[in-house]
Amino acid sequence: MLFLNPVHIGSTVVKNRIALAPMDTEMSGFNGEVTAEMIEYYEARARGGVGLIFTEFTAVNSQYRLTSPGIYSDKLISGWERLVDRVHSYDTKIILQLALHGGRAPKKVTGVTPIAPSALKSPLFADVPRELTKEEIHFLVDEFIDAAVRASKAGFDGVEIHGGHGYLIGQFLSPHTNRRSDEYGGTLENRLRFAKEILEGIRRNLGNDFVVGFKFSAYEKLENGIDLSVAKRIALSMEKAGVDYLHVSVLTFPLGETKFPSVPPIYTESPPLIDIAGEIKRTVNIPVVAVGGFGSVQEVEEALRKNKADIIAVGRSLIADPDMVCKFSSKTPVRPCIRCNTCHTRIMEQKTLRCAVNQDVGHRSCFPQQVSRSSNRKKIVVVGAGPAGIIFSITAEKLGHEVTLLEARDRIGGKIVYGSIPAFKRPLRSLLSYYEYLLENSSVDLRLNHKASISELSGLSPDVVVVATGGKVRPLSICGSAVDPLVALENPLLVGDSVLIVGAGMVGCELAWYLSDIGRKVYLTDILSEEELMQKEHYFNRLILFEKVKERVEGIYLKRKISVKENAGGYFVNVGETSFEVQTVVNATGFEPENDFVSSLKETFSNVMVVGDAKKVGTIYDAVQDAYMKAMTLRG
Repeated sequence: MLFLNPVHIGSTVVKNRIALAPMDTEMSGFNGEVTAEMIEYYEARARGGVGLIFTEFTAVNSQYRLTSPGIYSDKLISGWERLVDRVHSYDTKIILQLALHGGRAPKKVTGVTPIAPSALKSPLFADVPRELTKEEIHFLVDEFIDAAVRASKAGFDGVEIHGGHGYLIGQFLSPHTNRRSDEYGGTLENRLRFAKEILEGIRRNLGNDFVVGFKFSAYEKLENGIDLSVAKRIALSMEKAGVDYLHVSVLTFPLGETKFPSVPPIYTESPPLIDIAGEIKRTVNIPVVAVGGFGSVQEVEEALRKNKADIIAVGRSLIADPDMVCKFSSKTPVRPCIRCNTCHTRIMEQKTLRCAVNQDVGHRSCFPQQVSRSSNRKKIVVVGAGPAGIIFSITAEKLGHEVTLLEARDRIGGKIVYGSIPAFKRPLRSLLSYYEYLLENSSVDLRLNHKASISELSGLSPDVVVVATGGKVRPLSICGSAVDPLVALENPLLVGDSVLIVGAGMVGCELAWYLSDIGRKVYLTDILSEEELMQKEHYFNRLILFEKVKERVEGIYLKRKISVKENAGGYFVNVGETSFEVQTVVNATGFEPENDFVSSLKETFSNVMVVGDAKKVGTIYDAVQDAYMKAMTLRG
């Protein structure tokens, strides 16, 4: 396998070509200090086999820091040293990413007016920033250099100068944000001066053996932003200046871009940024790092085989499964990232990093990595083998309990079974397969085609009964004969040639896309406006899903009152001033908990838990987190 080949970065040899991408964790302390939780997070990925780790955004200055880790004081060195030592114990190299937000640091967070090359309005900025003076630029150059020296003292193999994503150095690079007329603005070489002075200072203090890389946006979805032709000139100039590698990204969040999403959602096919990295790779002779949506060994191998990159930086898939690289090597099933972007949504809300499929992430401070088996072994019966039921069962089994899992259908998965049917939901099919693998390799007694009854449960003599029966479709008052959206997914032959989908949330939109692709004429309606729909969904999930639906459906009617009347051929629909006929109506207005027999269970059994959608309808993340936390209460 190509990814197992070592790669040279400057004078440093990295053991393989998969790196942990620099994704924020929100695990650092109040002052940006390293915490035990951060150390365990990075160590887990090193133990899992990555050749290289890029740390998350690390602030070189305290005054303009948001909630990221810091390297702005000597007092912070010892924490980083402990982290580096743990990573190095697995022969994994580690590079500290140095950065400042600049104009992207809101005053409401820092308490000070943000700084930037120029004082101007931009879709990147919450506030109009203050223009830096030359003296302040020189001071900040020294802040970056001092931070690199501290990184060297902490034992890092190198640093990465973060010039991408519209942060401070990137603001100097981009003609969109840099309108200066002095030696730090105007021509590209002038706009690169800030980054090059930082690089020169690091080299002057630490020499050529200390790795220095440069991350930048090779495409910006901005008026007068960086395009690929400019990006190639940046790459050549920074190579000539002496950087050891280039880390290629884009600036498209949250700027309305769907072709090159910087955080690719489930609806994108292959890694969407790899061709941009490939163009830079063809331009320079130093290693190029590619990033953006890599989740399978096939995607990694293809990028390397086609010589589009030298190193593949993986973020979300290594959050989902820190052992991914070792599993690639041993051909063991990997816990797949489903690209729901829950992790990124939480980070943007300045919440601790967590994952929809890896329930351990973000809980290490509560539950140590090695959880001892319970001394009080219980018999547990879980009813329902959707995500909540599966995670509860697996967690309880690892704690040493005897677990029986009952599922009414002939397969596990709950609503994931239906959600994985459309071709554009491939990651969900991978998750289903992984859940099957987990159960097959556990001692959980899985019983399919078992619709639980109180008499059957009583016969199992459980100490704990867990209700994980999921949710059911809410009734639709305007059309009592509307088809269940799950039924429409599983058996589209029940859907006529023309169909009205009531409800334009995620379920309704995905169903509209799927039915349109198999030849149905689809109308979509909702009482909410587009701005009000899917408010909690990640920016790129929502943006791209709406785009795909609008390209396909016959009509979308939002913020409209609707009436539906049955007639001989189907239904007559009136939406505002528009009328049409359809053969089928689908109710996609939402779900409610399916827990009708909980009260009866509580009359019979002393310990009944309700988890996941059976308790409160939510996302896969909500179900998994709820089930995990409740199962961990049984660890005593």
